[in-house]
Order: sequence, then structure tokens, then C-alpha cells
Amino acid sequence: MRRLAFTVAWLAVFAAPLGARAEQKDQDSWDGGAGTKNERRSDFVFGLSPSVLFMSANGYPNEVAKLDNPAYHAKSGFAAGPGVEAWIGGALTDWFTFGVGGLYLSASGTDSKATGGAFLIRLETFPFYKLGLKDLAVYANFGAGGLSLDGQNGKHAGGSFASVGGGGLAYEVVRLGHFAIAPTAEYLLIASEALTSNQALIGARVVFYGGPS
Repeated sequence: MRRLAFTVAWLAVFAAPLGARAEQKDQDSWDGGAGTKNERRSDFVFGLSPSVLFMSANGYPNEVAKLDNPAYHAKSGFAAGPGVEAWIGGALTDWFTFGVGGLYLSASGTDSKATGGAFLIRLETFPFYKLGLKDLAVYANFGAGGLSLDGQNGKHAGGSFASVGGGGLAYEVVRLGHFAIAPTAEYLLIASEALTSNQALIGARVVFYGGPS
């Protein structure tokens, strides 16, 4: 699953050149985009994305003597709760934005609870922009953080530095001036030596684009 998460994340990154190649075909000689006026996105970007989180997690306390010891194995079972992502950055073109931000999550299951957060780098592309599908976003999040699990049967897991990676889709169905509103669907993996958590986030987002005016 860890390999799948990072594969999804990097697919979003490598999809971006599709927009550039399509743009190049529309010009007799491509000048790198110089002089091209942005139509949808430019300048400063701020985004906020609340969601409903569905997750499962399992692992061990972050102690050498307890790692991989079945007697200390903790699991969440199915858990759900709120999650929120926020980021700031910039729009280089109509079809590519980047940002830095963070994630906070909390989920509860049957006799279990998990809370965590992460620092994230966000890359977002609209790969079919030049094909007329101007508002479909494919994005990748990757960074670092942590997750703490109070599992079933009173067992605990986590407490160590964790890698975070994943990706998702959004479609900006409403545009109001500089604001765009979109439903979102995302997969996220949080993994460390002590704990692994798979998460699905379904929600919405509001993004402010500084331009074009």
C-alpha cells in the first residue's frame, strides 16, 4: 500500500506536462509561455479543505522491546471522523499550482481513537486544461508528521516520525470571483516503523486564486 500511495502522488506530478505539450501544439513556436495571459489561475493561492475521514490503523508502541511483538499490537478497526487540510502557495500557470501546508485528523472507532497531523508539500495540476476540461484537478500531497492510536483493548501505537503521501481528485464546479469550490476525494497513507494507517477523505475545498484580475 505504501508503494501505491507514492505512485498515485507522483502520477499527479508527471501528469502536468500533458498541459504543456497541448499548449505547445497550439503555437507555431513555443516561447515557454512568455506573454501568455492566464485565464483561470495565477499569483497567490490559498486553500482550505475540510473532509470526512475513513481510516484503519495498526501498529505498536514506539519502543524497541515492543515493536513487532504481538502482545502489544494495537488496531483501530474501522474508524471515522473529521479531517482538514490547508495550504498556501502559487499558481505558475492555469494548469499547475504548488503549495505548502498542513493536515489535521481525528477519527474514532469501536473502542479506539486516532489523532494526528502532518506538514505537507502539495503539487496540483489540471492535466486536461488545454483539452477543454479546465477545472479537473489531480493533486499529490507528501510530507511528514505523526499519528497516535489508542487502539482496541486498551493498546497504544505510534509516537514516532511518519512519512505521509497520497493524492486525490477535485473538480471546481463553482467559481465566484477569485474563489473556486470543489468536491474532493483523496487517499492518504501515514507510515512509520511503529504504525501504518490507510485513509480515505471525502469532502470539499475552497481555493482563493490571486489572479487573474
